[in-house]
Amino acid sequence: MTAVRTSKIAVAAFVAAIVGCASPVPPQHLVDARAAYDKGRTGLAAQLTPADLHTAKVALNQAEQAFEEDAESPKTFALSYVALRQAQLVLAKANLKAAEADVERADKQIGELREAEIARARGELAKAKSILAKQDQELAVRGEQLAAADQQLAATSEQLAAERAARAAAEAREREAMRKLAEAAALNVKEEKRGTVIVLPGNVLFESGKYELTGGAQQKLTLIAGTLAPQAENHDIVVEGHTDSRGTREFNMTLSQNRAQAVMNYLVARGVPQEAVTSVGIGPDRPIGDNSNRQGRAENRRVEIIVKPMKEMKKK
Repeated sequence: MTAVRTSKIAVAAFVAAIVGCASPVPPQHLVDARAAYDKGRTGLAAQLTPADLHTAKVALNQAEQAFEEDAESPKTFALSYVALRQAQLVLAKANLKAAEADVERADKQIGELREAEIARARGELAKAKSILAKQDQELAVRGEQLAAADQQLAATSEQLAAERAARAAAEAREREAMRKLAEAAALNVKEEKRGTVIVLPGNVLFESGKYELTGGAQQKLTLIAGTLAPQAENHDIVVEGHTDSRGTREFNMTLSQNRAQAVMNYLVARGVPQEAVTSVGIGPDRPIGDNSNRQGRAENRRVEIIVKPMKEMKKK
């Protein structure tokens, strides 16, 4: 019994020695204060709230000092709590300043974006105004051009109307002149698709088989020349010579051409412009009567003067 008891006493003494040598456990507030301060020291607080971080360090040092003096004293617990709250306040202030800085940067970016958008909108508005102004100028010029075109069109219409009226009056005068010519010279004057045709019987103009104009022919051609000369500027005049079918074709073609040429020369000599008249020999190719009898052959021996307005000649 004595040995066992002695052993228990020795164990108890050993445990007491171990407990007496162990380090005291810091209060939780002090542990949390240390962690909070380290977080601030290595984070934003060192840059944003250095003064507050220093204050927190002072509070932590005081708590550490009290812990070293008496780990379980009320002072140690109180100073640890103060150190924790001071470190948490530093973190809160640092986070607040960081948030304010973020808001400021965001506001600045928004302002810059807004100014850039406003500048862009103003630029587009100025561009649109410039385009509209240019379009207005173009429309104004176009309006002036259209007004000028309308005036020109009106003037042209009036001019065309006047020209049509003048042409109608001239044609009426020409028809009246032809009518008087037919009455004065006892000639056959007719209107055909090819123009106004003056028919001169061959026996009135020439002796049989010849192409020299007779005295009576010259009188009639003088009247015709006096009628055609004023009209020649706006007309083409063709003199056609025609024969009957008696004799050789070669003879008739030559005779018809010579007779047409003789009539043309006489008209030119009496004032009809050379450039307005042409002559052609048709020979027996275009009969108007029956070549088998005397009357038909007499009808075929003729000279025709065709007066055609130049505008109709150009259409063909």
